[in-house]
Amino acid sequence: MSEKSYDVAVIGAGINGAGITRDAALRGLSVVVLDQNDMCSGTSAISSRLIHGGLRYLEYAEIPLVFESLRERITLRKIAPHLIRPIRITIPIYQGAKRGRWLIRLGMIAYDLLSIGKSVPHHDMLNRDETLEVEPGLTDAGLLGAARYFDAQITFAERLVLENLLAAKAAGADVLTHTEVRAINVANERVTSLDCVDTINGLRRRITARVVVNAAGPWVDAVVDSAASNGSQLVGGTKGSHIIVGKFEGAPADAFYVEAAADGRPIFIIPWNDQYLIGTTDIRYDGDLAEIRASPEEIDYLLAETNRIFSAAQLTANDIHYAYAGVRPLPRRDKGPESSITRRHIILENSQIAQGLISIIGGKLTTYRNLAEQAVDRIGKILGQRLPSCRTRDTLLPGAYRVSEARSLLGSIDALSPAGVARILSIYGGRSAAIVKLAGSDLRSMRCIDKQATVLAAEVAFAVNEEMARTLIDIVFRRLMLGLNADQGRPMYDEIATLAAAAGNWNQNRRAAELDSLRAYSDSFRL
Repeated sequence: MSEKSYDVAVIGAGINGAGITRDAALRGLSVVVLDQNDMCSGTSAISSRLIHGGLRYLEYAEIPLVFESLRERITLRKIAPHLIRPIRITIPIYQGAKRGRWLIRLGMIAYDLLSIGKSVPHHDMLNRDETLEVEPGLTDAGLLGAARYFDAQITFAERLVLENLLAAKAAGADVLTHTEVRAINVANERVTSLDCVDTINGLRRRITARVVVNAAGPWVDAVVDSAASNGSQLVGGTKGSHIIVGKFEGAPADAFYVEAAADGRPIFIIPWNDQYLIGTTDIRYDGDLAEIRASPEEIDYLLAETNRIFSAAQLTANDIHYAYAGVRPLPRRDKGPESSITRRHIILENSQIAQGLISIIGGKLTTYRNLAEQAVDRIGKILGQRLPSCRTRDTLLPGAYRVSEARSLLGSIDALSPAGVARILSIYGGRSAAIVKLAGSDLRSMRCIDKQATVLAAEVAFAVNEEMARTLIDIVFRRLMLGLNADQGRPMYDEIATLAAAAGNWNQNRRAAELDSLRAYSDSFRL
């Protein structure tokens, strides 16, 4: 068993864990982050992929959360402009709806007022005719008009998590994916170390740490129990499901935020990744965290509401490319509607179990950076150290640098189509230049592996050598982002497996096993 010592060990490489790791490393702490799977393989990957203020939180008077979210939206657009872009969202207003025209208008005004310093336009209100002129596919029966406002979209949240980890690694952090924490060891009422095992090669490690941050999302209670089995119930997760469809009859140009007729809950219908993302649901969930699927009832609900708002769509389950579902790690609350459970994060010191153990409960993709800043401030107090000021508000993420240079280099590759240049820049940003430089003069690496000439062979070796990918699933779904395409990148699986085997020095048995796992994983998203 190998052993290494750190100031901080972070369990969970989702957005919160990645953000905390980056902040801690930039402030000079020695830090390691571990995840039982790949990075961003849990809750962070199942959101509606928006960087938003949380308009609906105004209904529950969570003004500070909305203000924080809107402020962080500005910050994230500044430090990751290659990943996060403005998106206009339309709210149609119908007769008899729970939220009428004046209530929505008041919400829009409040949202604008709380968006101090924003670079996107203020909201506007449309009457019935104006609404149908810009969105002719919208159901017109009972339509009164619409409100339009701007938020931001992140097409691939996986890349935001990865870039935080890459920045952390560049600052000295260690990143251990596919590494399961088996026990948190405690002595004299303080955390001392973690016992963990690499789930790919079986390597066992003991990691000594002065502070352990439990950022395991829905698995927070299981991690606490690994230190002291006390049946802890800090998290009361709610399940959220999304369906992904192609362009349909009457499909909108803007994203839509609609009030469901069935239960009054707002859902999104969003243009995303050349498809439409529809969701989400909000249902209390106490089942197996390893087997979360969108239920037939949730699918029917999302299809019915979309067909109601866009009557020509006539979507059925056969139109769904795939669906994904997961659990929000919210504070446990057994009574009241799921939508009213706070989305504010909680940074909890588990001092009744062990000094130096911190659990992160809740949080939002949009506010991860601020959560991380608060968590590292708390870590400094526990360590008794005066840490340097947080740098993450103004420090760009790796892909935000040298984008123009990367665009020029990609444009010089004859094999790559203009759509391919746009795709690669949207995923890697300025780091695209490193892909070209890694390939060098190797023409086989500079070829495209898809008929549309959008995917470079060199991306596979780059994922393995530079982006910490260890499995084919990691490569396809969380590095090259092909797994989120309509066909999930399936025509390229064999070629990617061959390239990955060469980059990772896999034998034929490993290559075959990886392909089987990838296909099974892809199938799990299909209905």
